[in-house]
This record gives sequence, C-alpha cells and structure tokens, in this order.
Amino acid sequence: MTGEVLHNAWIVFVFAAYFAILIGIAIVRVRSMSAMSDYVLGRRRLSSFTTALSAGSSTTSGWTMLVFPALAFTSGANQLWLVVFLVIGAWINWTIVAKRLRRYTISMDDSLTLPEFLERRLRDETKVLRAISAAFTIFFIVFYITSGLVAGSKLLNTQFGLDSTLGLILTLIAISSYTFIGGFLAVSRTDVFQALLILVGFVIMLATVIIAAEDPLGGVGGGVEGFMNPLTDTQGQVVTPVFVIGMMGWGLGFFGAQHVLQRFMAVEREDLIKQSRNLSTLWLCLVYSLSFLLGLFARPALDEAGITILDAERVYLLVAEYFFPAVIGGLLLTSVIAAVMSTADSQLLLSSAIAAGDLPMLRGFAGSLSASRRVWLGRGLLILIGTLAAVLAIAFPDTVLNLVAYAWGGMGATFGPAVILALYWRRFNLSGAIAGVVVGFVVASLWQFVLSGGPHGMFEVMPALPGFLAGGLAAIAGTLLTAPPAEDCAREFDEVVRGSPAQAGTPA
Repeated sequence: MTGEVLHNAWIVFVFAAYFAILIGIAIVRVRSMSAMSDYVLGRRRLSSFTTALSAGSSTTSGWTMLVFPALAFTSGANQLWLVVFLVIGAWINWTIVAKRLRRYTISMDDSLTLPEFLERRLRDETKVLRAISAAFTIFFIVFYITSGLVAGSKLLNTQFGLDSTLGLILTLIAISSYTFIGGFLAVSRTDVFQALLILVGFVIMLATVIIAAEDPLGGVGGGVEGFMNPLTDTQGQVVTPVFVIGMMGWGLGFFGAQHVLQRFMAVEREDLIKQSRNLSTLWLCLVYSLSFLLGLFARPALDEAGITILDAERVYLLVAEYFFPAVIGGLLLTSVIAAVMSTADSQLLLSSAIAAGDLPMLRGFAGSLSASRRVWLGRGLLILIGTLAAVLAIAFPDTVLNLVAYAWGGMGATFGPAVILALYWRRFNLSGAIAGVVVGFVVASLWQFVLSGGPHGMFEVMPALPGFLAGGLAAIAGTLLTAPPAEDCAREFDEVVRGSPAQAGTPA
C-alpha cells in the first residue's frame, strides 16, 4: 500500500509541476493583454514556429491519445487511411485557406472571429448569418470540450480511481485556469510546450511496447486475419469504397475547425505561412503515425504482461501505468493532459470570444463596455461555457470517439464550404452562405443522431463528408438562384486577391 501511495504521490507532483509551468506562461502573457484583440488573436503576432505547433496540437485532443490508439488496437491497419486523410486535409487547409483568410479578415476591419468575418465579407445587414454561425459554433464547441473533459476524467479514473464526475470537474478547473488568465497568447505558447510533450510521449511509448514484447510482430492483432492489411477489415474482407470515402470526412473537418483558422488569422506575416504549414503538417504526420503504431503494437506487450483491456480507449493509459516507474509514467500521462488541454483551451477561448462578440443578446452589451471589461466578460463566458460542457458530460456520458466525430465533423460540414467559397468565389453571396451553413449543420446532425445502417453502411460514415457535400451544393445553389453581391463587395474581393500581404507586430 505504501508503494502505491508513493507512486500516486509522485504522479500528483508531476501533474502539479506541469500545471505550474502552464500557469507561469499565462501570468507572463497576461501583462501584454489589454484589449479583446489581445485576448482573442494576440494582436496577430504569432511566430511561424508557435503558429505551426499551436495549430497542430490544438487539433489533437484526447482523441489522438486515447481514441486513435483504440481504433488501431481493435480494427487494425485499415485505420491507416485515417492518418492519410487527416494529414492531407491539414496540408490543403494550410495551403488554400491560411494566407487568404488572414489577409481578408484584416481587410474586413480586423475581424476577430469567423462569424464576424462572414458578416462583413457578405454585407449581412440583417445580422442573421453572424447569429446563426455563432450559435452553431458554440453548440459544436460544447461537444468538443465535453470530449476533452471525458478524456481527462478517464485518465484520472485509471490512475487514481477518481469518480468520473469529480474527474470531469478537476479537468475543467485545470483547463480553465490558465486560459482564463492569459488568453490567446498563453494558449498558443502552452500549445507549443504541449506539442513537444505529446510527440516525445508517443516516441517513448512506442519504443517501449516494441522492446517489451518478445514477439512484437507475431502478436500484433492477436492472430486476427487481415489485421495488418490496410485494405482489409478484421474479418479479412476487403474494405469497401464507402469505408475509404467515409474516412475522408476526418480531413474535411479542418476547413471548418475555427480554433485552427484562428491560428491562420494570428500569424505575424503572410510569408511565414508556408514555413508554418510544413512544420505543422510534419508534426501532425509524426503524431498521428505514432498514435496509430502504438495501437497496433500495444497488444503483444499487454498480452504478455497479462493485462486485460476492457476499454480500448485506455490503451495509452495502461501502457504508461504498467510499463514505467512513477517518475516516467507521470510524465507520459501528462502527455494525455497536454493533448486534452491543447484543444479544450482553444475551444473555450474561441467560444467565449464568439459568445461575447457575435451572439446578438450579448453583442450590444459587450459593445457598451470598455476594452478591459470586455476581456473580463469573455473570461466569465469561458467559465459558463466550460460548466455547460461539464454538465452535458455528466448528464449524457458518451465515448470520446462519438463526441469528437460529431464536433469535428459537424464544424467542417457547417462552415467548411462557406469559408472556401467566401475566400475564392467572387459572386458568393449572403443567401448562399446561410443555405450552406444551415444545410451542412442539418445533414451532419442527421447522419450523427438519426440515420444508421444504409447500403454498405453509408449512414455510419463520419458526418463531415455528407454534411460538407450537401452544404457545399446548397451554398452554390443558393448563390446562383439569388442576386449577385453588391459591386463594392466584389471590388473588395478583387482588392484582397491582388493585395500585398498585411503586416502585424512583433512575433510571439
């Protein structure tokens, strides 16, 4: 018993040291924050290195540490398609969205959020698009934050035996603390630290399970036929086109992932974007590949150690607990916290900024406040939205996979088509944007909650793909069936396309 107490005491010490570092970064960054633009985008002065790793790590979440190894652990090498489409989606998003979105948001009176940008880009005097976009964004973000809280709760339950509700509350407190203090710059800089921690954790874990197993290759998949073939399922049947196409949905999520789009908007200069893209894509490729390989090679080591897996989403946690002493295991478990926090903090910050600046019922009130008071309003909303996510997680528990699939895919389906068309189609108008956003949201939600089965399992695919296609078609049809935008709107589009890269302040 004494040994277990000492083990847990060391884990707590490692966690406390980790949080102390995050809080320290937040305190340093809060000194340079006096306005909402500082709190939301850090005055658009992120360096290429910070932008790259912050954009990368903010997409990982507990999904990368818990769910993806579980998918590879149970389904085998056919999950390699997921790595391929995620990396491709990230690279294309950086390539076609980042530069023009940064330039266009600056041109649109320094828009700080996507709903604000869409309103100004499309001359929405009715404010309908901004209100709908804000409401849908916060809706999806609550699901996303919920997934992070569930992942953190699983970690605390596995390591300390804590009740799931207490684990959720402690995870929320940890995430909210430094985000509340330091805003966007604190979140971005802690993302860099957490990105490096995640990568190192996966390298150590994968090397350990391969070395620990007597026959690391022979025991993979437990002898299941087709387990190591990316073209077959665990029954040895060739994967269907619906399966492969469905995997594409994970890549499409990037185009509507507003926490990633924020990093594009915040980079210091346009000429840094290519460098940021290459580094961020490399980081994502390494992390997703290592997560995939850990899921494949964990089984032989765990089987030989006599460890039974009842919940595949705990593979990473169990490997860290059983194969490492407390001093190393604690550090590896902080990688899970890092993945959870690097996404949840971004989502909390984004949701509070959108609630304060884009929701009609709060926008007028926020506009009457001084700059410093608007920052405090954003902080208060951050706590409120985080609490809502925790209540949802307690009342309606679900797997991390289902929560992330809907939040990530839903945002991609709802906003992806509107983002791309707003940046690249001169004739794109308000009616098309509203149609695309609403249809994308409805179709993605139907695919997630209502439809099931279907020919070749087509209703089981990730909701981003059907939602993105339906939303894109609705946006195009809505635009072509209505009057073109005003001439000054089209002229602004031409100026942005031709414009020189906008500059900003000193890199963070």
